[in-house]
Amino acid sequence: MDRRDWIPVAPTWERDPEDKDIWRRVVTMPSLALNRAEQEYLGNIAGKQVCVLSVGDGMAPLALAALGAKVTVIDSTATTLDVLVVRTQVVGIELEYAQVELTDLSPIPAERFQVAYAAHAAGLMQDLTRFYSHVFRILAPGGRFIVNEYHPFRRIWKAEPGAARLAHSYFERRRERCEPENTDPEPAAAGIAFSRYQFHWTVSDHFTALTDSGFHVVALEEIGDTRQAWELPNLGGLPEQLVVAADKPA
Repeated sequence: MDRRDWIPVAPTWERDPEDKDIWRRVVTMPSLALNRAEQEYLGNIAGKQVCVLSVGDGMAPLALAALGAKVTVIDSTATTLDVLVVRTQVVGIELEYAQVELTDLSPIPAERFQVAYAAHAAGLMQDLTRFYSHVFRILAPGGRFIVNEYHPFRRIWKAEPGAARLAHSYFERRRERCEPENTDPEPAAAGIAFSRYQFHWTVSDHFTALTDSGFHVVALEEIGDTRQAWELPNLGGLPEQLVVAADKPA
């Protein structure tokens, strides 16, 4: 059996930063956006109703649609949605869109989706359980929720070369956003990008919030361990991504 700790992150994390058109290739290479663990827990999503919570870098919605899913992207900022609309037209992918605040998904009908996917959204949520409870409501019974987060262990170091030095306690949940964050590669989730705080949730926080929301956590993976080119200091050896799969009971 493969050692789970050796699953690499998606190749997009190691891409050339000057490569601005990687999104054009994701429709033929979904692994550019989705790592092996994510694809395993998604399973065969062809024909399924899938929601993506936040546009992010726009790669995941394209990859999921390329795998045959009927994808709805939920985001609150029209400009980020407009960029994705243009890209879908270029690559020939169809998506649906809902301009809704991530912190309040009440406009979305209950039990609307069979799969939900959220990447790097938790750091902007003041109440993680409330967010996951909203996701629980919009999932159909038996639906699956995939969470991908830049690993909390990589968010606590000073942004400086040399030996790694702590900037924050791992257990400090709320931080002022004005402080430089070297371990924050994801685009800010639209609609709450100008929050005063960046929220740091531990691995146990994610697990507890999911179970308190009604989910049954079926898998928790820590993926990859290599250094990324944009990281200061060298964080090689620490897990890169936290991937969680949780099901809504049938």
